[in-house]
Amino acid sequence: MNYKLNWSEAAKYGLILASVSVVINLVTSIFQLPAVLNVLLSVIKLCGSVYIVYYAMRRNADSWEYITYGQSFGFGMAVCTFSAIVCTLFVLLTYTVILPDSLTTLLDTMFATYESMGLAEAMDYDMLARSMPVIITLSQFIGCVICGLIVSAILAAFAKKDSSNPFNSTSGYSGSEE
Repeated sequence: MNYKLNWSEAAKYGLILASVSVVINLVTSIFQLPAVLNVLLSVIKLCGSVYIVYYAMRRNADSWEYITYGQSFGFGMAVCTFSAIVCTLFVLLTYTVILPDSLTTLLDTMFATYESMGLAEAMDYDMLARSMPVIITLSQFIGCVICGLIVSAILAAFAKKDSSNPFNSTSGYSGSEE
């Protein structure tokens, strides 16, 4: 049976993975939690996300008799990419609709820092304010994809599944001697 990536399964697990990040990010954005609690929630989000990716990769491997490292990695990346798209859209929605004042606060903090370093004259506040949603969106997406790449690369080694048939040759040996 030839392996084929199941995009609907990857999308389903990507949405589950994104929901963990979205819920925790929403809680930390709306409520002013102590720093210790923010760190604890970040650790929970990281551990939960890694577990969800591993679970998805193992469930995908269970559907097949044999799955290579590359196939497992590809499925993990598909899950993480779907999750990255959803998380990026949520961050854009957060900064433009849900909490638009937080973007202004972020810009004000940045400019206060630039002023203290004597660099505020070199920055155009209005131009930065207009381009900040795009900058945040792109950096969020790239960061999520890079994290997904790293996690999938590590977990694919554990989620791959060797052939149960010891006579099934994958090294190119045909069985005939010359």
